[in-house]
Amino acid sequence: MGTEPRGEDGLAGYARREELTGPLARLVENLWNLVWGEMAVSAVVKGLQRTETTEYPQFAVREALVNAVAHRDYRLKGRRIEVRMFSDRLEVISPGGLPGFITVDNIVQEHFSRNPRMVTGLFHWGYIEELGLGIDKMIEEMKNAGHKPPEFDAKPYSFTVRLHNARTREAVTQFSNLPSNVNTRQARALAYVRERGSITNREFRQLCDDVSPETLRLDLVDLVEKGMLIKIGSKKGTYYIIK
Repeated sequence: MGTEPRGEDGLAGYARREELTGPLARLVENLWNLVWGEMAVSAVVKGLQRTETTEYPQFAVREALVNAVAHRDYRLKGRRIEVRMFSDRLEVISPGGLPGFITVDNIVQEHFSRNPRMVTGLFHWGYIEELGLGIDKMIEEMKNAGHKPPEFDAKPYSFTVRLHNARTREAVTQFSNLPSNVNTRQARALAYVRERGSITNREFRQLCDDVSPETLRLDLVDLVEKGMLIKIGSKKGTYYIIK
């Protein structure tokens, strides 16, 4: 994962590509889970307490994703919402320009819905916390987390929300040396090993109890293949340590 859509070799710059379809509520949920699983996590241990910080504020990401689904122009066929994750930013691109009288200059003060029934449904399902205040809070959350404010790029047939991360060696203390293709679950496993000395499949399942055992097993296998963990033992006696 670099900073451009195409890599240095001229091929696609992304390491993973997914296409999501389905009912509205399920689509929003699956989209959030996919992005959440790919976000990097930093960890700071103070005394006996360990605090995790996501690469981007959760509210800001959720608001960008929900807005893209709620306000896109569904009259445009052949175009889909695109979510692009780069090493330095997250881009959410929605088909269709800004609705009604909304511009980049007045997007914080003014509110207009292209799909009012869809917005109402998302509000009642709990995906929108308070109608009309999402952009304001998105900006506030990004600033409070030490990031640049969101960037809004309006074109005639697309609208892009761009969230920049502020990751530095100090900000990602435990994970600053990790490659960008280490996912959130793997970052948690590595942090666990650094704190406890080792991790078993069972402990990893307890750490990520909402993820299937097979997915977690493959996460550990991948970390071994990346040269970050060493597998010790076999079958039920297997555990992993830092290489």
